[in-house]
Amino acid sequence: MALKLTKSLASRIVYYVLTFCIFLFLISLSVFYFFSKKSIEDTTYENALSLMQNTVYKTEQVLLTTEKISNNYKYLFESHQLNCDSIMFYTWLIVKNNPEIVGCAIAFAPEFFPEKGYYFSPYTYRENGELHSTILGSAEYDYFVMDWYLIPATIEKTYWCEPYYDTGGVDALITTYSIPFYRYSGNERTLAGVIAIDLSLEWLTDIVSSVHIFETGYASVISRNGTFVTHPNTDLIMNQTIFSWATELGSPHLRDIGRDMQAGNTNFVSFKHEKLNLIISYTPLVSSGWSLAVVFPRSEMYAPLTRISIVLIVLIVVGLGLLTFIVAKIVTRQIAPLKYFAKSAREVADGNFDNKLPEITTEDEMKDLQNSFEHMQKDLKTYIEHLKETTSAKEKIESELRIAREIQMGMIPKIFPPFPDIPEIDIYAMLEPAKEVGGDLYDFFLIDEKHLCFAIGDVSGKGVPASLFMAVTRTLLRSAAPKQQSPKLIVEALNKSLSYNNESSMFVTFFLGIINIETGYMQYTNAGHNPPVIIHENGDVKMFDVTKDIPIGLFAEHEYEEKEMTFSPSDRIFLYTDGVTEAENWDAQLYSEEKLLKCLSLANKSEPIEIVMSVARDVVIHVNDYLQSDDLTMMCIIYYGK
Repeated sequence: MALKLTKSLASRIVYYVLTFCIFLFLISLSVFYFFSKKSIEDTTYENALSLMQNTVYKTEQVLLTTEKISNNYKYLFESHQLNCDSIMFYTWLIVKNNPEIVGCAIAFAPEFFPEKGYYFSPYTYRENGELHSTILGSAEYDYFVMDWYLIPATIEKTYWCEPYYDTGGVDALITTYSIPFYRYSGNERTLAGVIAIDLSLEWLTDIVSSVHIFETGYASVISRNGTFVTHPNTDLIMNQTIFSWATELGSPHLRDIGRDMQAGNTNFVSFKHEKLNLIISYTPLVSSGWSLAVVFPRSEMYAPLTRISIVLIVLIVVGLGLLTFIVAKIVTRQIAPLKYFAKSAREVADGNFDNKLPEITTEDEMKDLQNSFEHMQKDLKTYIEHLKETTSAKEKIESELRIAREIQMGMIPKIFPPFPDIPEIDIYAMLEPAKEVGGDLYDFFLIDEKHLCFAIGDVSGKGVPASLFMAVTRTLLRSAAPKQQSPKLIVEALNKSLSYNNESSMFVTFFLGIINIETGYMQYTNAGHNPPVIIHENGDVKMFDVTKDIPIGLFAEHEYEEKEMTFSPSDRIFLYTDGVTEAENWDAQLYSEEKLLKCLSLANKSEPIEIVMSVARDVVIHVNDYLQSDDLTMMCIIYYGK
């Protein structure tokens, strides 16, 4: 018997019954699939984790042995008087007794042994199975500026260098472990030198290459910078980072995975890109800061489940075919009056929630269906009304935020040049909030005929709370400055006012200066803010020697320091917030103080507006359309003098 699905009410009932049956089968199949999939994933994750832990254990044994050797010799050098002629023996002993170690240098600080000169670094290395010793250090090989010496000496702790190919005698992939050691005189500690051990990574390649999971799964190690240290594709090793590979693939997800691995996290994630559909499990190598990843195709993990699912689907399709025939026979004879109800239902679907439903007099499932549709009509109508109210409220909030932004921007000076009748000085500033309203502020005003007060600050947090705190800070500044012509006293007055009843624990990094526009003499106080930059006309730029005080708003009774300097004619001062130097691009690279100083040095003879705009353009180029995460505030003052 043929069924007209678009007209026959009986056919529609059959359709609903079959839909329910299909839904039931799908639910059952989904539950089976879900739990089976979960079981496979858990088992695979446990296996991958076990493989990784075993590999990490083997790797850490070698790395920790290297660290232990270095620590032992560090203790020896720090606790005993050193004889410069015996140092080479120690390097020879370390390399000889440890096959994985291919080189050892003990690099001393400048002129540690005066008789040895400025450079002195005994070095023993393994070449073609033989040990060779030499003394490193010269004008051509200044080891004081090299990573293996400079970084541990600066951070005062151990450091694993990025892996690199040694194309000399070792002709292999190696890494260097560095540890600083010191000399003690009373309570004073002085850097004596750095112990640097070159470690071959052939053993690491062998360990990682032995890891296999499923048919084509493999393991790989990346360094702390994301460089591939081991990988089945040898073209990637030391030639690519996970981030450059992500760029080639056009995959931000892979870049996020790389960042998570850099952060030292352990995870089990999926990665899809075009034809690639992989599972990646990774964990850190704690000693070196590297990360181990196990990678395998998702299809191999779910292959058994896929075969079982296909068999079940075939059985379900056959069963539904038989059920359709039986139900159609029964329902066609029992159901008749649903044609008008279907029409009313379509009216409701078109948005006519007040459409009258057909009368149902029987007390059966049809009556229940009618009641359900009536309930749906009421709920949909109520929902639409609430949605309109919510939309209206949201538009009102957005309007209020726009007004708040206009009010906030109206509080800061925006007329430039601000003092056309004062030829000794010129100023330009800009503020670009990251959100509708922000927490940065700048201000400048004349305390009297000879003294200009200027300030810049950055409130902790973002949005409306920060903007309110900014407004209070600016108001208090205008109130306190005329009463106290000392930056120290002004800042202390602001700090005391902001600290009282500060239940939200907000604070402001703040820089305030007062300059005598006739003499160029300036006093200033810095409360935890970024140091300003002074730009001389000859192109020299440098950071201010700022006071190391805490932000204002934390401790009411804190006493701040004050410093002074004198400007020469045509000197310029550039002030900014951390939104400039910490502006990020897509690769999470900061704009940095170095780029700021370079940009300012090129604008040494420019007017304030040109200096501010050139920095703003340089930041935009660096960010490259990446989302602005912090308020951007800059101010430039040029002192012309008499």
